[in-house]
Amino acid sequence: MREAWDRAQKTLCRDGAGVSDVPDAAERADLVARARELVAGQGTLLFLTLFGSSLYGTRWPGHSDLDVRGIFLPREPATCREEAERQKCLHASTAPERKRNASTDTDLDLVPLERWLCVMLPRGDTGALDLLFAPSHAACTLVRHPALQEVFAHPLQFLNLASGTACRSYCLGQGNTYGLAGTRLGALCRVYHLLRETHFPAGTRVRDIAREIVAQAAAPDYCSLTEEGGLLLAGQEHMGATRIELVLERLEKPLCGHLQRMEAARRNEGVDWKALSHAVRALRQQEELLTTGRLVYPLACREELVAIKQGRLDFASVEERIVEGLIRLEALRARALAGTLRLAGLPGTQGRLSDQALWQCCQAIRKRCLETSC
Repeated sequence: MREAWDRAQKTLCRDGAGVSDVPDAAERADLVARARELVAGQGTLLFLTLFGSSLYGTRWPGHSDLDVRGIFLPREPATCREEAERQKCLHASTAPERKRNASTDTDLDLVPLERWLCVMLPRGDTGALDLLFAPSHAACTLVRHPALQEVFAHPLQFLNLASGTACRSYCLGQGNTYGLAGTRLGALCRVYHLLRETHFPAGTRVRDIAREIVAQAAAPDYCSLTEEGGLLLAGQEHMGATRIELVLERLEKPLCGHLQRMEAARRNEGVDWKALSHAVRALRQQEELLTTGRLVYPLACREELVAIKQGRLDFASVEERIVEGLIRLEALRARALAGTLRLAGLPGTQGRLSDQALWQCCQAIRKRCLETSC
């Protein structure tokens, strides 16, 4: 089976970065057979698609591995959200365990139906969104059961358009290790450098500069004013009467081991550009979804993503794109909450299926599969 996946990988990589070429019929059949083998005895395969860079149109020969992802119907249905949360995804990989994938490796992941529809999509999970709109890139689709037709035909009914927290967390998580603006490390690093590099008069206290620090840190989740004029930095309170020298000493401990890496990133050294490209991708996808009501693959922003992945943009530029994207996302999310965002005839969050309706949808899909002996 590994040989078949290797053939598929070569087909996908043959024409250059960003190409969304797909395996031939025999290679596609091999990939489907591998997925059915993985799910055998545990459920029924409902949907399977080439995923990741193949779906996005951001392949980079010699660097991009092959991702295949799908949805399966477990033999035993989840009966409540808590059970759906605990449903296990199925995973197989040609890469050695605990080692990073090489360009010749293939990952296969299958998500349980109830977990996908009733947990991941309402939460705004980026991977779940990709699966929901993946059929727009028909050349990547390997298996598509008719039981999912209504889901793919009316995707907005399964989304909470006002929820942007999952995307925000995902984006900041991709850049947290480099002190990306808006992250915990980023806020601490900015305050640290501000206090170190600014020549404050002797005896300066926190209350004398607290407002300036909060404004320049620009990370309200991790840097804010206290009622008595002090600072709350990443959960640690610094009283207004605290001397600046003491705050610096306190910051050195949580930043120990991180400053060198963060400063190297500012010089474009040691950066995981692939991770940052994922952050920008997630933001662009949310913007497209909240302005057009759909996602289309391959992505319209694929050239930008390939440029980031290949390190052709500097860290500061990518950081700015992420920060500005988060600001735009928050504005769009606010409109959705206010009911002023209209997508495909759906005002705000209206039109979304209730939790009960989501479970009924899962039951209907299961019933249809049984009726067709899939």
